[in-house]
Amino acid sequence: MEDNVLWEKHRLYLPEMRRRAIHRCRHCKFFVAIKGKEETRHGCIVHIKAYGRLKKRIPPVLPVMDIIKYVGLEGLGECLKHSNPEAQSCGEFKLKV
Repeated sequence: MEDNVLWEKHRLYLPEMRRRAIHRCRHCKFFVAIKGKEETRHGCIVHIKAYGRLKKRIPPVLPVMDIIKYVGLEGLGECLKHSNPEAQSCGEFKLKV
């Protein structure tokens, strides 16, 4: 069945997987602008426990010093690594309201 084109095009999406497949990172509430001293970049803050578990309100613009305070420079690099707004959303996706 590996060479069967018709078989490969028929996909079954579970409801939660369909939601993940049709949305992009720019639609997610965890995708925020990270404001540094000289420039602003976008990134995903879902790996920061305070924001990822929705214990704190997620602001539209987050100062870089807050991220460094919570997760350090390695965590900041992780947040900025996921900075593509057109990327497919992850399993932690929450729609912006």
